[in-house]
Amino acid sequence: MNPHCRLTIVLLVLAVLLGSSEASLGREQTEVTRSTRRLSWLRTDGPWIVDEQGNIVILRGCNYMGMEFGWFSHREEDFVRMAGWGFNVVRLPIAWRYVEPRLGEYDETYLEKVDRVISWCRENGLYVVLDMHQWNWAPKFNGNGLPDWAVEAYASQDEAKAGFWKNASSKQRFAEMWRRVAERYKDEPTVAAYDLFNEGNVDYARIPAEEFKDLLYGFYEDTIRAIRSVDERHIVVYMPPWGNDMSVVRRIDASNVVFSTHLYTGGTWDGTTGYTVDKAELERDMLRGYRQAVEEWNIPLWIGEFGVGSAAYRAQEWASDMLSLIDKYMLGSAWWSYWRDDSSFGLLYENGSEKRALIDILDRAYPQACSIPPSSFSYDLPNRFFSLVTSQPPEPVSFSLTLHIPPGLKEDRVVFCNATEWNSSWSPKSHTLLITATPESFSVAVQLSPPPGAYLERLKSLEQESATLRAQAKSLSQTALAFEALAAILALAFAVSIVQRARKSRRARSPPV
Repeated sequence: MNPHCRLTIVLLVLAVLLGSSEASLGREQTEVTRSTRRLSWLRTDGPWIVDEQGNIVILRGCNYMGMEFGWFSHREEDFVRMAGWGFNVVRLPIAWRYVEPRLGEYDETYLEKVDRVISWCRENGLYVVLDMHQWNWAPKFNGNGLPDWAVEAYASQDEAKAGFWKNASSKQRFAEMWRRVAERYKDEPTVAAYDLFNEGNVDYARIPAEEFKDLLYGFYEDTIRAIRSVDERHIVVYMPPWGNDMSVVRRIDASNVVFSTHLYTGGTWDGTTGYTVDKAELERDMLRGYRQAVEEWNIPLWIGEFGVGSAAYRAQEWASDMLSLIDKYMLGSAWWSYWRDDSSFGLLYENGSEKRALIDILDRAYPQACSIPPSSFSYDLPNRFFSLVTSQPPEPVSFSLTLHIPPGLKEDRVVFCNATEWNSSWSPKSHTLLITATPESFSVAVQLSPPPGAYLERLKSLEQESATLRAQAKSLSQTALAFEALAAILALAFAVSIVQRARKSRRARSPPV
């Protein structure tokens, strides 16, 4: 690595851990109320989703299954609970079967139930991603998705799938159905996006993969055109076959779109298979979608489904490793699913109590909104330590960060920011910390309930970095690079002294044992 790059990175990390000066201790106020009755419109901007003010919005939450089967057990308290877990989005599976149960007839009663869920989400600060779902294609094949009238000519699920993809009239009916739905919600900003069709697929023995690629992505484009005829504002989400078959993929010809993948790496999709692979395999699976969407196409990637059965082998480790990778690549995501069961994907037990082993992993510190694109953020769950570093803006701009902090971890919180002047305000209702700062380049860190020895471990780490930098400085030539190295060493030495003073002060304040 180039020494100049390393010094820059180390200084950013140092600022995350310590702040740049004693002024970085900042001031914290408490915000008593927050209105969630109108959410900001969202749109895409390069690889990010942003709000009306241009703030980057990270959508984290879960799917709430049921309506795709025609079930409606949803209650407002469910959405209050999800908001309390730090979620800001619900992916809501619905189905063509119930939107248009008879050809040309739309079920107003069903759509009014969708309206009710959207209103509950709005009141609790939750966005909605409307997901036109299918699983096993249709009720006729013991699943959900397509209406009976669209599959009555087919004897098997595989035959029905192939017949749909090759039937222009059926696909036009689907696009028209989406146009009706979009017309209904075109003025509703609580609806973050339309997720066009869940895990569309076919038997490649019936339609070869290359032919299916043209059919699937042409279908997406035709459906988007129908939506855009009445609604030019909402984000549209699309995905590869089965949600993660990256061998059959292409970018669609449309704007304001998000690419989505579904991650059940290692076969956890069945709700019983556990963590039988390793974290490296989880990352490889995630990177297949990330490299395509973010790096090649410069559009957002959203993990629309991921999950593991709660009673499966090493389920908590799988969830923790997956969430740490979702943090690493700064992605939004939705767990499958908010439901009640004793051993599968649901976040509640049959008796309605919470599966805390999973929820404590999902309810984590993360940036819900940030005014400057982050270059990295992470949450160290065991040590309750969150850090974020922003990209360098092309010109000075004011900085703001809305950070979700899990309930019960407000006390003993220590906030660091490397801006010269900054403030923070705490919202007890939403469990968010709003940090604002003067125009600079920024690093922010929050330590929650630090365990014994945390400061000492951090000091040792910094001392090691300082020694490494001194060794590097000896090999630098007498150029401006050498002066930068010297400045970095001095900054590190100053920071170490701050930690030492803080440790002495902490000891002085500690009551005698």
